[in-house]
Amino acid sequence: MARYLLAVSPLAGHVMPLLRVGADLRSRGHHVRLLTGAEYRDIIGDHGLCPAVLPAQAHPRAPLAANRDSTAAFASLVERWKFGRADMRSVFLTPMPAQYRALREQLHPQRFDAVLCDVAFSGALPLLLTDAPRPHVVACGVGPLTLSSIDAPPFGTGWQPRPGRNYRAMTWVVQRVLFADVQARLNTALRALGARRAPVFLPDWPLLADRLLQFTVPSMEYARRDLPRSVSFTGPVMPSPPPPHGGDVRWARLPHQYRTVVHVTQGTWNNSDLDQLIRPTIDAFADHDHVLVVATTGRPGRSALSGPIPRNAYITDYVPYPQLLPHVHVMITNGGYGGVHQALWHGIPLIVAGHNADKPEVAARVAYTGAGINLATARPTATAIAAAVKQVLSTHHYRAAASRLAEEIHRSRALDTIAEILAGLPARTSS
Repeated sequence: MARYLLAVSPLAGHVMPLLRVGADLRSRGHHVRLLTGAEYRDIIGDHGLCPAVLPAQAHPRAPLAANRDSTAAFASLVERWKFGRADMRSVFLTPMPAQYRALREQLHPQRFDAVLCDVAFSGALPLLLTDAPRPHVVACGVGPLTLSSIDAPPFGTGWQPRPGRNYRAMTWVVQRVLFADVQARLNTALRALGARRAPVFLPDWPLLADRLLQFTVPSMEYARRDLPRSVSFTGPVMPSPPPPHGGDVRWARLPHQYRTVVHVTQGTWNNSDLDQLIRPTIDAFADHDHVLVVATTGRPGRSALSGPIPRNAYITDYVPYPQLLPHVHVMITNGGYGGVHQALWHGIPLIVAGHNADKPEVAARVAYTGAGINLATARPTATAIAAAVKQVLSTHHYRAAASRLAEEIHRSRALDTIAEILAGLPARTSS
């Protein structure tokens, strides 16, 4: 029996896939402890895992600037640079000291064979840059691959790579000029924690881990000649089907009354302003009797919008995706990584409208695969949404591309692959 510590930033889109990994490892007879926010203590216990709580200082915060958006191309690029700086500070730099101390507290009295952490858990970085004995550190890619490459634009630009182009110079400018102060702040924080300077750019920190498990299939990432050997594509970690007759029974009767079902969601991160995507989607189809719009707010207890709600719109805080998605024809999302993969698992084409965090990168990858449309803004108009839905439904290649990805996802065995990789790690002491 092995002992695993899962250290996860308390973000729903990060916690849930690692929780499924932990539950699977527990079912294989291993001891699993999950370190994350106190709000997940009960569900961790329900899955048979041992909970450990991060202090409040270890929680990332969504930057306020991320609530704004711009439709002007140049302004959008400048704002994305500002958003990137704000995200790096709020998600990676500010929580890092408290995350590292909480991680050390878990490792000190006990022995673990490996620490699995999501790529946003920067508290693992000081652990990798000290000389103290440590267990294996395995980074888990719960978002798009952040690693720099000569074959891909710098992470955060939201640009698709151009064939034959070398991005080395562009990457150098981004890392050494545009984000030089962010890297300097990182090294100052590391020094204060007794760690060495980072030999890599902040989003490249998973390069220092013993392995990087990317929770997707190869076709959802850009081809890279310089992909490190430590990276393994496991396929997405999908949720278990709900129990029979589970979920919202009222909703379950609705799809049979409509020819087209459109699902819209703003995910679980930075989703306070539902007028960004949910409201314009509802307005886009307010006079379409044959279209049902199912909107999920992603916020427990919030299942209402301001303003009139047409009779063909159904709004709730949550519907289990295994229950909902088999009925959906098009999914409109701000680019949550887990939700996009669940749609693709069902072969559903996507329309993505995201502007902050890793959302532009998810949107760019969806468009790159041909499985959907990137609206390149967080605030699309109702007219733009209606036109995109019409284009997706009337053009075969979007669903064909989504179906090809579905086949690839179905062939992947994420939980088996993860367990096999962990079992193959050489023995190492953490004490």
